[in-house]
Amino acid sequence: MVVLFQDEASFYRQPSQGRLWSWAGRQQPHMAWSHKSNTLVRLAGGLNALSGATHYLRAGRINVPTLIRSYRQLLDRYPTALMIYLVQDNWPVHNHGQVKQFLAAHPQLQVLFLPTYAPRLNPIEKLWRWTRQKLCHAHPYCDDFTEYKRQLNCSLDEAAANPAAMKHYCGLDSFKLFT
Repeated sequence: MVVLFQDEASFYRQPSQGRLWSWAGRQQPHMAWSHKSNTLVRLAGGLNALSGATHYLRAGRINVPTLIRSYRQLLDRYPTALMIYLVQDNWPVHNHGQVKQFLAAHPQLQVLFLPTYAPRLNPIEKLWRWTRQKLCHAHPYCDDFTEYKRQLNCSLDEAAANPAAMKHYCGLDSFKLFT
């Protein structure tokens, strides 16, 4: 049995605005800002509640076919699991007819919906926060979108390479499936 927290997130080309830190007396850093459009990358991801393993699918947009492709990716990742529980929010695409048909055809994939407007209940939101803090604040890649996407992949691969740290960071150390 596998329990995965699932969600989608957007990461924008332009760096996030905010204060930049610098030693006193030195020239203050300047945030790079591109004249190009604020293109975005969308991710569909999963966070294993027991191991902290992370899974993601990068796309230009998340629509029904992309969401189904991310579900297939999770099924391929856990081929021996008798049951995969996906804990996710109530985004309307999650209830689309084609998504329901796919879930009906794959009964080992069961969806558990979180309450509406409750992102604090989904630990994968902390993975998105970690990625934004690590990469998206004041990054220098706004003029090179290909490099930005590569750095985003590297950041998520780093999270995937250290599941114990992600489990701790996302607050799953004390997660108990059975009580």
